[in-house]
Amino acid sequence: MKRRDFLRFSGLLPWPFILRLKEEKLPILGQESFKHDQNPSPDLSFNPVSGEQPFPYDATAFEAAERIVFLNSQQAVVNVIPKQGLSLDVRLVLSSADIFLSRPKALVYQGVKDSLDIPVQNYFWGPELSYRLEYRETTSKGSWKATAWRRVKTPLSFLQKGNLKIIFYSDDHTFDDADMGTRVVKDSLLRAQRLSGDYINLFLSSLLADPSFVPEYPSEWTKMMSGFCLASALRQIMMVEKPDLVFILGDATGIGAGYKWKGLGLKDPAYGLTPSELDSYSRLFWLRMRKMLSALTPTIPVYIVLGNHDGESSYDVAREPARFYRQKYWRQPGFESGHAPDQNYFSLCWGEDHWSGQGGIQIIVLDNESYNTPWLPLIPEQWTLGEAQKQWFQKELRRESAWKFVCFHHVLGGWPKGTSEAVTDYAYGRGPLFTADDYRPYCPNPEAVEQVTLTRWMLEAGVRALFYGHDHVFHVKTVTDNQNRQLKGICVGSTKHVGELLWYQGEIWNKFYGSYGVYWTELGGGDLKKANFWGPSGYSCLTIDKNGARLDYLRGANNHPYTNIPPEIKIGQVLRTVIL
Repeated sequence: MKRRDFLRFSGLLPWPFILRLKEEKLPILGQESFKHDQNPSPDLSFNPVSGEQPFPYDATAFEAAERIVFLNSQQAVVNVIPKQGLSLDVRLVLSSADIFLSRPKALVYQGVKDSLDIPVQNYFWGPELSYRLEYRETTSKGSWKATAWRRVKTPLSFLQKGNLKIIFYSDDHTFDDADMGTRVVKDSLLRAQRLSGDYINLFLSSLLADPSFVPEYPSEWTKMMSGFCLASALRQIMMVEKPDLVFILGDATGIGAGYKWKGLGLKDPAYGLTPSELDSYSRLFWLRMRKMLSALTPTIPVYIVLGNHDGESSYDVAREPARFYRQKYWRQPGFESGHAPDQNYFSLCWGEDHWSGQGGIQIIVLDNESYNTPWLPLIPEQWTLGEAQKQWFQKELRRESAWKFVCFHHVLGGWPKGTSEAVTDYAYGRGPLFTADDYRPYCPNPEAVEQVTLTRWMLEAGVRALFYGHDHVFHVKTVTDNQNRQLKGICVGSTKHVGELLWYQGEIWNKFYGSYGVYWTELGGGDLKKANFWGPSGYSCLTIDKNGARLDYLRGANNHPYTNIPPEIKIGQVLRTVIL
C-alpha cells in the first residue's frame, strides 16, 4: 500500500455508490446545501524520518480519530473529541452500504467543545453501515472538511452472512517504552510523540508502506519497540483480518503503571501527586490510547477489559479520574443496556434475533479490578467481583445464546505469589487456576476462592471459552466438570516486544503453563517442540461460521529473538489453532 493511501482502507463505498453521492445535494437543517465531494479527505501520507506529523485523523481539529461502538444490536454511538480549545460544528452523515439513499441522513451538532457521543439508532438495515464526519470551526463558518466514508459491519452481518471474526489481545504494554537505564529517548519531538501515543501511527505508516519494515538499530526508534510491535499487529488486524470486533483484555493505558511515569517524562507518583495532576495524567493516558488506536476506531468497534495497569484497581490513587475519562473517551455498553452505570462490566449480544432477543453471540466482560480490598489481595481468596457484579453475572449467564464467551483480565484468585514467584507477600492473580483442585495446594478451603464458583457457573451456563490476559502468553486449558461439560480457559497473548523468561522458569509457572521450549538467551539450548505456550508478540482471532468456532493464535510482529516463538514463523502465521 502506498503511503498516500494510508487509512483509505477505512470504509470506502464501492465506486458506483461514490459517484452517485457526488451528484446529490443534502440540505442540513436549514443550513446551506453542499456537494459531497467539495471537501475530499486530505492526503494523510507522512514520513517518520522527515519529522512530518500527519496522523490517521485531522490533528488540527481533533484530539484523535472518531470512534464507533455498538452498545447493543439497535444502538451505537460515534464519539468525537475536538482539539482542546477549539469549538467545532460537526455533521455525522449516515448512509447504508446496501440500500442507496438519495438523501442520506445527517445529525448536526454546533459549537462542540468537548467529547461528544453522537447516537446512531435504528439505522442498521443491512450487514454494513456507512458514515462520514463533516466539520468546521464554529467561529470561522468556513468551508466544511470531511473524513473518508467509513464502512462498518453491523450486528446484522452475522445474522445475514453467518460468519463473525473477533480479535482478542492483551497487555500491549506501550508504557514499557519509557526511558530505562541507558535506553533513553533524547529527541524532544519523539518524546512528545511517545507520550501522546502518536508514535504508534508513525510506525504504522512505515509498516503500511513496507510490511517488512523494522527500525534500524541503533536509532531512537529501537528504544520504543513495544509500540512498534503494537503497530505491526494493528496493521495485520486492519489490513488482513478485517474483523467485526476487537477486544483488548487490559493493561493498555498505563494509568495504573505509575512506576513507568517518570520514564515517560511525567512526575513520579511515589513522591505524591495533586488531584489536579492525577486528573491531567488520567486524561492524557486515555487520549493516548485513542490516538494509538485511531487507525481502527472509525471502522471497527473496539472494547476494553480493565486490567491492573489501567488505573481503576481498588488500590489505585487515580481510580476516580481514570474512570471519569474512560467514560468520556472510551464509551462502552452501560445502564442503557442494563449493565453497570460505570460501563466497567457489560454484556455484548451480537447477531441476536431482534424480536425475541435470543440467539446470536454473547460476550460478557467482567471487571476483576474495582471491587477488591484497598490494597493488592494478600491471598487468592480475597479476589472478588463484588456482590453486585456477581449477581449481574449470574443473570447474564441465564440469557439464551448460541455462543457464550466471558472475558476478564486475570483469574479471580491465582497462585499466592506476586509479579514473579520470588514475591510472596501478595497474590497477583497469575496463572490458569480455575477449579478447586487447582487451588488445593495453596488454599485451606479452595471453595472459598471466587474463581472456583465462577467456573462452576460458566460450565453450567454453557460458556464455551473464558478469555483472559495478564500473563502475556497464549495458552489453552480445558476444564471439565463431573457432567462432562467443558470450558476452555484461554490466555489470549500479548502484542508486546519481550517475553518474560524469569516467569517461564518459575516452578508454579511450569506446573500450570508447562515448558517454554527455548528462549533467545539460551543460545540454541532447549527444544522448540516442547513449548506448551507461546509468548509475545501475538494476537488471537476467533472465527465463528456455519462450521463452528475456531481460535487461532498468530504472530503479530517480528520480535525475534525476544520470545520463544520460532524465527521461521512469520507475521500473520498461525502458531496454534483451537476448536471451541
